[in-house]
Amino acid sequence: MNKGAEARNGEADEKFLEIIEEARGENVTAQDLVLSAVRKAILSGVLAPGMRLRQEELADVFGTSRIPVREALRALEYEGIVSSAPNRGFTVTTLDADDAEEVYDLRILLEGHAVRLAVPMLTDVDLEELEALFQAMEGAATPDEQLAAREQFYLRLYSVTGRPRLVGLIMRLRQEIARLLRWATIQHSSSVHREFWEAIKAGDAEGAVTSLSRHYRRVAALIRRYIREAEARDRGDHRLVS
Repeated sequence: MNKGAEARNGEADEKFLEIIEEARGENVTAQDLVLSAVRKAILSGVLAPGMRLRQEELADVFGTSRIPVREALRALEYEGIVSSAPNRGFTVTTLDADDAEEVYDLRILLEGHAVRLAVPMLTDVDLEELEALFQAMEGAATPDEQLAAREQFYLRLYSVTGRPRLVGLIMRLRQEIARLLRWATIQHSSSVHREFWEAIKAGDAEGAVTSLSRHYRRVAALIRRYIREAEARDRGDHRLVS
């Protein structure tokens, strides 16, 4: 391992410990603590795609037994950000360009369906609460805060459908892709979400679905390009090290 890689690993370890300490005050049980901290570390990129998550090491870091660690990792596997394999244990899932495109294809179908169900059901109270959430999203100070506010806005909108399985599938897919949206090249204008929200307020479900679909296809294309460029850079780095 070269010195640059060692430095990056050391920095990641420090950030992971910071995340754990922040999570201690917000969670009561050991399982909740592990679940919250590991999820945040994965979504923020501190635990990189493909990294092995060894239960013994995590138990030592969190100062707990392997049982809450294993249960937390299983919950994260259900969320799609951790995977397991026989004789290998758990790893942080890796999304390639095809995976990302598939996620967006599914999101277009599921979220389009949810929008068509939700719009006719919106009450004045729903619209007021959604407006407040939208304004919070617009006023977010950092990309991470904006992403968190955006998830709350869409969760509130889709929950109007009263279909928990549909909402659960949508939010799982949104979370699976969330870490990719932290790349600087993927950040997108809030005007896209405003266009979507204006269509929702006008009761124009089809207009909102069209806006959402167009936006998701554009983001999927950006992610595909970014992943391929990153893979090309990695191949170049490997040639230099070898």
